[in-house]
Amino acid sequence: MAAGIVHGLSFDIECYNQIICKDYLGQAIDPGDEVERNTSFLLDLLDKHNKKATFFFLGNIARSFPSLVRRAVDDGHELGVHGDTHLCIHDLNEKSFADELKTAIDSVEQAGGAKVIGHRAPAFSINSSNLWALDVLAKAGLVYDSSIFPFKGRRYGIEGWSLVPEKLKNGLWEIPLSVNETWFGRLPCMGGGYFRHFPLAYTKYSARALSRAGRNGVTYFHPYEFEQKNAKMPDTASEMLGKKGFLRLAISNVLQSRGRKSMRKKLEHFITEFDTVPIGSLLE
Repeated sequence: MAAGIVHGLSFDIECYNQIICKDYLGQAIDPGDEVERNTSFLLDLLDKHNKKATFFFLGNIARSFPSLVRRAVDDGHELGVHGDTHLCIHDLNEKSFADELKTAIDSVEQAGGAKVIGHRAPAFSINSSNLWALDVLAKAGLVYDSSIFPFKGRRYGIEGWSLVPEKLKNGLWEIPLSVNETWFGRLPCMGGGYFRHFPLAYTKYSARALSRAGRNGVTYFHPYEFEQKNAKMPDTASEMLGKKGFLRLAISNVLQSRGRKSMRKKLEHFITEFDTVPIGSLLE
């Protein structure tokens, strides 16, 4: 096992098909069995290697599959919340976000029988225009948030944000996602598409570089990234979206499917080589 600083291990528990139908088709569907199947795989893998992680559950996943939340708690994992229906915070106001957050926390805690202590925004949607969300999280009694990418991205990120956990004036801790500092600027690493699309060597290099810099890495993954089948187009997509919309969704599906077949082995290799802990443990 590689020596050095421990790295945070986390999973954002959401259903890809449900989000696609909501975001592209305006249709509300229940979470499918894919999220149950792949979250169970993740829990089995962590149990095999005696690893603990943070599971950021959507509220609607907790209501549809409460046994997943209960098992995560029973296996000793940390509970976090990922919103209720995967609404991006930049599409909400303070009241609607507070309402969404309360519903989600209540659902996750009821299913798991344990307290939710952390939050991760859907699509990392806390940015410089809605930092009021951090106050809403503090008022909800959460210990930390882990939503901000400290780099300038096209869809998310806050340029110049601290690279290390920071306690805010409202008492909430912000635990930022991981970036490498390079000659080309800050480059994201350690999870999601950056783990799927790039060789495992890039993630291992990043973990070691962060350790040398005295910083903890923060990983994040989604159940659908471990699905062994490619993403499917919804049956009604063609007639509802038209050519341009259908093409945009098709490209998204290709990108989300790329690298899935190797994800299970890559994750197992990573967690056996590096010391990993739940996100909240990084504050210790």
